[in-house]
Amino acid sequence: METKDRNDLIQYGLALVKEGLTFGSGGNLSVRSDDSKGFFITPSGMAYDCLKKSDLVRMDLEGNIIGGLRKPSSEWHMHAAIYRARPDIRALIHCHSHYISAFSTLGEDLGPISYLIASAGTASVPLAPYETFGTDALAQSAVKAMGERSKAVILANHGLIAGGRNLKEALSLTRDLEFCAFMYMTALATQKPIQMIPEEKMNEVIEKLKTYGQ
Repeated sequence: METKDRNDLIQYGLALVKEGLTFGSGGNLSVRSDDSKGFFITPSGMAYDCLKKSDLVRMDLEGNIIGGLRKPSSEWHMHAAIYRARPDIRALIHCHSHYISAFSTLGEDLGPISYLIASAGTASVPLAPYETFGTDALAQSAVKAMGERSKAVILANHGLIAGGRNLKEALSLTRDLEFCAFMYMTALATQKPIQMIPEEKMNEVIEKLKTYGQ
């Protein structure tokens, strides 16, 4: 599985760039190792179209490098902290997509403007208070805001980190939340009241999504 994990990190990193969810070497991705004792993560400051399997870094859950010659992403603290706190999450994508990044400056959770918010497992996506990038303080802020149920958290004045059972699921959630942020920011520009989906209806969607798909 290690080879697949490394291939997937490169593949999904390229997908982020292709879909305009990040640019250059921005953002980072990781996947939990099969033994759940560590994870593979993209290296610091390298463009995704230049990555080779040997550039990926293996770390344990405390952040010690146990494989690879490159420096890990500066956000390894956040990936490690989420994996420690949330054993249900096996892959993470952090990006600086346009609409999520703009929304992250508003100082509020991303509420139920669309049923797609429920892809995160909650009726709204929490906002983590601002902390400097690449610090343990940011990692702790993200974990605290994320809680026990949400699969994603918006980082104030920064971007998004989204998780799932695999990178495919994490990317799907990233797409959904970027679209929801687009909806919100576009509606906000009209200066008219924004109608949110009632909580009881969002709870219905959350339940339906548990059995959705193949």
